[in-house]
Amino acid sequence: MSKIKYFFIVALFFIIGNVSAQITSSTLNGKVTDGEAPIVNATVTIIHLPTNASFEAITDKKGRFSLDNLDVGGPYQLIIKSTEIEMYSRKGIQLVLGDNDMTRDIVVNKKENNPNQEVSNTDKNTTEKSN
Repeated sequence: MSKIKYFFIVALFFIIGNVSAQITSSTLNGKVTDGEAPIVNATVTIIHLPTNASFEAITDKKGRFSLDNLDVGGPYQLIIKSTEIEMYSRKGIQLVLGDNDMTRDIVVNKKENNPNQEVSNTDKNTTEKSN
């Protein structure tokens, strides 16, 4: 009788170990570029639209980001902001259990310098003479 109890106790430990190791969340991984070079230090935000919960990451020196512990499903909205790019937004993202790698790089538009922007040049050493 004690061998049967021992067997059930050991079996119970294996079952508990397998149940607690199951994945119940999602991860989103990707890379942000301008088409030529990675975008460094951009803020990547994902918003779960039904709950309005948001998660944030910063791109590394290769433009990569990883957002962890996300709820499965969606829809999500992805927003990317940086001082050197125009804001990027994409809605309708659905996540599955485990890792969700973006199949392609996210290509964003760089901010262009406005050629019509006025430049003020003030020389402090210049004085005007009035007659």
